[in-house]
Parts: sequence; structure tokens; C-alpha cells
Amino acid sequence: MQVFVINLDRATDRMQRMRTLLDGLGLAWARIPAVDGKALEPEALRTWSAARDDGSLILTPGEVGILLSQRQAWQNTVEQDKPCVVLEDDVHIADSARHWLAHTDWLPADADIVKFETTLRPVSVDRQAINVASGLRLARLRSGHLGLAGYIITPKAALRLLKAIGQSAHAVDHLVFDPVSPLFDELVIYQTLPALCIQDQFLPSHQVGLGGEIERAWAVEKKKQKRTLLQKLGREVQRLASQATFAWRGNRFNPSSRLRNLRVPFEEK
Repeated sequence: MQVFVINLDRATDRMQRMRTLLDGLGLAWARIPAVDGKALEPEALRTWSAARDDGSLILTPGEVGILLSQRQAWQNTVEQDKPCVVLEDDVHIADSARHWLAHTDWLPADADIVKFETTLRPVSVDRQAINVASGLRLARLRSGHLGLAGYIITPKAALRLLKAIGQSAHAVDHLVFDPVSPLFDELVIYQTLPALCIQDQFLPSHQVGLGGEIERAWAVEKKKQKRTLLQKLGREVQRLASQATFAWRGNRFNPSSRLRNLRVPFEEK
């Protein structure tokens, strides 16, 4: 498969590291110059970000940059007319990826996207998984699993996203990998078990200092908000209730559930 690596022009050290990794794995790759949202004109930002009632933009410049960079990867995939791999430049890659990212014969026929990254946070997948080979399984993703650092996408799905995602009030990973988005149910998304890559910021140890640079809109809004004690208590109750619902849905002792909750593991070697 063709691997596309999204990388800012100024991040030359990151690109050199990715070059070494991908060449060492023997994978065919090409760089996609990432769009620097901070360098975009206000009019360009308004084209892609929805606005609040006061006229301020919902998405941060960095989130707009990610959206446009991902759109370029999808466009490239459409032009390739075959499934392609999309990577961000801050990932650690498992040695086994040299096999799985080199060819497509293991991909399910109905797959639109195969997500092969992990954040090590709990996600929900189908209890019944596909045994691809010794050491790798696939399961349908059934819960939010945010991030766009490592996935395989088909030309059909790439075209679908290009047509569906334009000006938005939500970051692009929410539009693709969050069940609150209509696209999530429209796409057939699988998760690899274990993951084939992980961003440096989520690695439990041996990080190399590639922390995320993108400011998130939700984080900006959280800083602005000043909630009363009652509002804080209400949000905490909602959070705990949501966690309890998620836990029971994927609990192995739930006889009516076809789901399981797990933290997708990553093993570099």
C-alpha cells in the first residue's frame, strides 16, 4: 500500500525520523505537506470553520489545518484508486507493520476504514473479531476513538468524506471516529488488535518529545467557561453516568451485549 505521511514544512526533524522508520520497514511512502492553519488567511479559516453567534470561529486554526491536510490525503487516495495508509509524523510504528501495511489482501471486503492506532483509552468493539493471522485480529469499532494518526482508507470512503465534510463545527476526527457524527454509522470502520502505531504523547514510556502541537477548540472553550458549583456537580453526574453506561455495554458479564470494552494494546517489537 501507498503510505502518506502528513508533515509540516517546518518539522524537518520529525520528517527525518519518519523517513528512517518507514525506510527501515521497507514501506512505499510519500510526504504530504501539512497545511499550517496558523498561516491561513481569515477568509480561508471562515471557509472551513463554522462560526458562533458572535461571529467567532469554532475551530482553531490548527484544527482547520488538520482538516485540510486530511482532505489532501483523501484526495490522493482517490487518485491512487486503491486503499492507502495515512500517518501523522509523531507516531511510533510496530515492527509487524512492515507486513500489514505493505499489501491489502487481509482487509475485509466491506471495510471503509481500518484504524490501526491506539490512545490506550478504553474503546468498544464487536465481541466477535476476525482472526487475520497469528498476532492480528480485526473488530468493528463501535465507540469513539479519536485521532487520525494511523489508518487505512479505501478510495470509496475517501471520496465519501471529501463530499461530506466541508465547513464544520467539529474537529475532523470527531466527524469520522465519533458515534455522535452521522458518518460514523455510515462507514464500516474496523480496529486492529493490537494497534500498529501510537502517537508519542500516548506512549507510556520512551517518549521522544513529539507532543501534540494542535490547540483544540474544546480546550479553548473550557478555559473560558466559568461554571457554578451546581453546574460542575451536574456535569460530574453526567460524566459518571456516561462511564457507567459505557462500562456495562461492553462488560463481559452483560449477557445481552455483543460488545466488549478494551484498551487497544501496542507492542513496538
